[in-house]
Amino acid sequence: MDRTIKLYQKNFYQKQCDSMVLSTVTDPVEIKSLGGIEEKSSFCIVLNQTIFFPEGGGQSCDIGLIENEWNVIYVFEREKIIYHQIRLNKEQTIEQAKAMVGHTVSCNLNWPHRFSNMQRHCGEHILSAVFYDLYGGVNRGFHMGDDYMTIDINLEENPEISQLTDEMVKKAEWKANEMIWDNLPVSIRYFDRREEAEHLPMRKALNIDEDIILVSIGDENYAAGCVACCGTHPQNTGEVGLIKLYKWENYKGMTRITFDAGANALIHCLDQTAINKTLCRHYSTDLHSLIGKIDLQEQKNKEIRQELYELKKVFIEEKRNEILSAVQENSGKTVIRIYPNFKTDDLLALSRILPDKLQNLVVLVSPLENTVILNCGGSHDCGKIVRDNAGVWGGKGGGKAHNARAMFPSRQNLECFIDFLQKAF
Repeated sequence: MDRTIKLYQKNFYQKQCDSMVLSTVTDPVEIKSLGGIEEKSSFCIVLNQTIFFPEGGGQSCDIGLIENEWNVIYVFEREKIIYHQIRLNKEQTIEQAKAMVGHTVSCNLNWPHRFSNMQRHCGEHILSAVFYDLYGGVNRGFHMGDDYMTIDINLEENPEISQLTDEMVKKAEWKANEMIWDNLPVSIRYFDRREEAEHLPMRKALNIDEDIILVSIGDENYAAGCVACCGTHPQNTGEVGLIKLYKWENYKGMTRITFDAGANALIHCLDQTAINKTLCRHYSTDLHSLIGKIDLQEQKNKEIRQELYELKKVFIEEKRNEILSAVQENSGKTVIRIYPNFKTDDLLALSRILPDKLQNLVVLVSPLENTVILNCGGSHDCGKIVRDNAGVWGGKGGGKAHNARAMFPSRQNLECFIDFLQKAF
């Protein structure tokens, strides 16, 4: 079978074409072996020519419709043949798919998806060129996800720079957007063999021998802006619209830049603006004073938490003294204390300051979290009590002889266990 004619290479802006269906692939095992995705109700078709870009070069594939009814969900290339994987809907059958062979069909791109990919991929080229130009940083890893992109910058061309600082990254972001504002041309050049292209200035050495595509940002002699790439790109940098960096961090001896471009970057900025407006309204301030207001509130909260901690210590100490008095008055008898406002952590704090050699079984209860803490110095094995009995009422837990915990699924189960402890011990 001849290679598929790639119309998208001739015109990245072509949104529709008519193509001849050459063959179909309907066996799921064969589809997967060719490179398709796992999709229960799907098949693949091969066209004589296509506007659908297959996944590659770090860029996701195009999606769209064939004959306005067949949903193209994945496009991939195998041995220069492009396969269009189509998901069947409830009304469509494999027999109908096979019947398309030999017929001319209309193909229509999901243009917003394609254009977003063009913006984002070109944005990656611009940002990579800037890091190379400013700091000798080479892009050694690229990922284009649904919500963000990443590039891994290795500072290998400029030994005087050991790492990127925040100011350096911010400067690169500004420079990248200046290249968008300058509306520089984006040119595409095609070469059959490596020998035809390798003498041209580019920021990365070629690693392929044939069917080479060079993408250049601005002047074709600008080495930082020239690199081999099979993706789709706009005609001018101005169409990228915006490049926005989200974060940067050390990664395997390089700097990983997380960012986005085009409509995705704008959506991110709009979301951030909405969050900032909400925060400013909440703290009754403007954006420039927001961090100061948050820091002030955090300091107040810290002081309040410390004050609460001190008060709770005093309160828990009082409860400890009350329990010890009850132990003295009820020698050998089980002492049960229910604290409606205590959480498990409060029970544990109280448990920790009780004497280790209590002869009574002391039961601390939190109705808020349906939890009990058992304490005893030797007359009873708390862990054994929990293991042998809590499960009767759906309780879970465990512990040691002198201290154990049990948690119950409901208040009713908790009360049944407490009633059992009162009667049995």
